[in-house]
Amino acid sequence: MQRTRTVHISMLCLIAKGSGTIVINDVPHSYEPHQLFHFSPGTRIAIETMDAETQYYQVIIHSVTTMRRRQQWTLTSASGPLKGLSTGPLTSRDPDQVQQRIIDLYHLIHPNGADDGNGATDPDLQLQGLLHFLISDTAKKESPQLPTHGIDACIAYIHQQYHQKITREKLADIAMLTPNAFCRSFKRATGISFTDYLNRVRIKHAKDQLTPSCSIKEVASSVGYSSEYYFSRLFKEAVGYSPTLYIKRERLTIASASRTGFHNNLASIGLNPAAGVDCYRYPWMNDADYNLRLTSALEQLRLVKPDLIIADYFHKSLFEVLKQIAPTVVLDHHLNWRLTHMNIAELVGREKEASQSFHQLDEKTSEARYSLDKSIGNARVTVMQVVPHALRIQGAVNHPLNELLYAELGMKPGNAVSPTKMRDEMLVEEFPSLKTEHLFIIKHINHPESDHLFKQLIQTPAWSSIPAVASQQTHYIPNWLLMSWTPIGRSKIIQDLTEMFLSPAK
Repeated sequence: MQRTRTVHISMLCLIAKGSGTIVINDVPHSYEPHQLFHFSPGTRIAIETMDAETQYYQVIIHSVTTMRRRQQWTLTSASGPLKGLSTGPLTSRDPDQVQQRIIDLYHLIHPNGADDGNGATDPDLQLQGLLHFLISDTAKKESPQLPTHGIDACIAYIHQQYHQKITREKLADIAMLTPNAFCRSFKRATGISFTDYLNRVRIKHAKDQLTPSCSIKEVASSVGYSSEYYFSRLFKEAVGYSPTLYIKRERLTIASASRTGFHNNLASIGLNPAAGVDCYRYPWMNDADYNLRLTSALEQLRLVKPDLIIADYFHKSLFEVLKQIAPTVVLDHHLNWRLTHMNIAELVGREKEASQSFHQLDEKTSEARYSLDKSIGNARVTVMQVVPHALRIQGAVNHPLNELLYAELGMKPGNAVSPTKMRDEMLVEEFPSLKTEHLFIIKHINHPESDHLFKQLIQTPAWSSIPAVASQQTHYIPNWLLMSWTPIGRSKIIQDLTEMFLSPAK
């Protein structure tokens, strides 16, 4: 579904994840990760996503004009377009640098933004540098590359005529290219072949039509496939299971096999899975322990006789085993837990419920951020995990728990919390001098090696010098790292935090 909106202020939009089509002033343009767009005031835009979720960075730019009168400067709004940047997609020879500049700007203006060590602490200077880079990079572009308006016309034709027979020769004529040149240009513009793009569009429309009252053969024909069997094969490759199961997806018996709590994803959208198992082999498990764990999990799945098993990336090696029990979909791994949650919801026809779970969680997070800020203020927070053979200090990025604590809840990181890494791993003798007022500890209970490691740590001078230890603000917590991947888990983490810091005893 498309929803058209009008942009009223200059805006840069960088696609981080997802693919689809964006219609700019009635002209369609495909988008993929790393694609950058500029929208001038008055631009009309509408987006049709191909993936479950599109993630993007948005830079809103309020232009002003300065004027000096009688030794006094005045500022007035300038509503026109940014000079040097055209409306629509911008092509850069160094998209990685553009993305990094935008991410740096985001972290700088974020409440947890900090000096990067180079003195670049002024967001305005960072923005000016970004704009200067874009304008100069655009000016330096050479024009030997083929214009993209022909490819855009082909994309528009595919979206309008997907139900008809579409050949590369027909699209090549539209683009005014030879068939071979068209295929190269299309893949360069979209990242995939025109056949794959066409199949994506057709499957997306087929998903909208597949209902219990429909015929799979009729749906296949309505989206451009003359063969029901060919359509079913393509559908299964794209979606993960057959059109027959897709029609019944809201009534299926579902089981999950995941390390990151897919059973909680299902519960948060109103589904109680028949079973939720974890067959992941942790590095410290021996063969006997793992085989016992695996055998028990597989037997549990067989007993419940699910119609569908939803598995995470960590169970990919078990795909052949799992599909002997029931049709199995293995989802790709994303650091973006919301994308995974929506992918699960789509598999079972609960997209609306997933959106509601996001909304409820966002409200709870916002309320907790305000309360925690009043309660602990600038007190620093650090998360430490004790595993066999090593100590781990969580960073501030690249993991759902890190982002929840430091970005969404606005907690202040301790001095050893890396601003650029997911975590740091170390031995006891490498343990740094922690400057943190609160220390959260995740410990693998009843594992002799982790217990021994922790006993070694608490006997060191570095441990006793931690402010959180001196003030008895060390908190032993369940495995928030795994809990942070689901709405239910994140809600429980927020509840734990508010109970720690907002209870009358505190």
